[in-house]
Amino acid sequence: MNKSRKLLAWGSWMASMSVLTLTSAWLLAQLSSSPIINSLLIAAQNIPAFLPLRRNIIGVKYFFISVTLLEIIIVLYYFNALPHSTLAILTLIISLTAATGGIISTLPMTALIIDKSSISNRLLQLSSDIGNFGGTIIGGIVYPCLMLFPPLLFLTIPAAWISESNLKRTSQPIDLSSQQPHQSPPLDRWCLLQGFCVGALFGLLPLWTSSVKLGTEIDFSLILGAFMLGRISERRLLPEIPPCALYLLSSCLLLVAFYPNIPLAAGVIAFIPLGASTIRIEFHLIDHLKKHGEIAYRRDILLRSLAIGAVLGSIVIGIIGQLIGIRNAMLSLVCMHAITALITYRWKPATKPIT
Repeated sequence: MNKSRKLLAWGSWMASMSVLTLTSAWLLAQLSSSPIINSLLIAAQNIPAFLPLRRNIIGVKYFFISVTLLEIIIVLYYFNALPHSTLAILTLIISLTAATGGIISTLPMTALIIDKSSISNRLLQLSSDIGNFGGTIIGGIVYPCLMLFPPLLFLTIPAAWISESNLKRTSQPIDLSSQQPHQSPPLDRWCLLQGFCVGALFGLLPLWTSSVKLGTEIDFSLILGAFMLGRISERRLLPEIPPCALYLLSSCLLLVAFYPNIPLAAGVIAFIPLGASTIRIEFHLIDHLKKHGEIAYRRDILLRSLAIGAVLGSIVIGIIGQLIGIRNAMLSLVCMHAITALITYRWKPATKPIT
């Protein structure tokens, strides 16, 4: 398979993950108004990262099955066939299953995509972000307008085809690292810290959009779309600045986005440079992990650490939201990122992002 088709298949898979995340988040926000319940979605999507799961391409099949089940849940919700509490629990379970498939298949899928090609980490990440951006727009439009139309199934087909082709060709995924790539990768404290901040940010974002800003899923998709657009355009939006300055910039942008009585449109605009800042930090982290070898393995370390950090961050912000309210909880993110900037400035060694 040539380079363009590989990147297209990868982007389509990332788009399917984005649609599933968006649809699950907004569906859960409609099923329950509890901050803790809504924050559990981030936990469910990242709990598998805590487990010593063996990496295997068959995880793509688990993800495909989860996508099918989520479509069934949407049908049940559309026809009010089950109580909302039951549907909320089922949504969390399906999100957990989908995340398990995604986590165990990420390393072998990455290896398949970059095998015998000149695809760099930045190009692979660009394909991911374009796919996520497209998936966010698709999810924001299709779910509220055509609730019973299953776009997820179509988006997962390219990844399912690649995984099935690999399974037929060999019983083992392509090995791009000598450091036990099929086992759970180690954790990195700086990646965990970044994951904590991201998990806290997105843990209550759907509920904040619907209950505080009285927005719709289209508004939520615009926020996520702006975030993804920033990730895609980070080279044009930001100069070369260290991670501590990026966290401080994020703190200021969050103040703009969540300040009381600020129009939602201003928040959407603020999420563009916020997305650029986030991906630039992740590029720094990938370079920080270069001692671990190949890009595929470093990305697996990053993603697992981000996922575990996101679980902790989402639980913390859920508890804060339950205690002091959603509006104040979102404002607490400003302090959280400012403190992270200070920690990074004081203890993290400087690195340059990889190209």
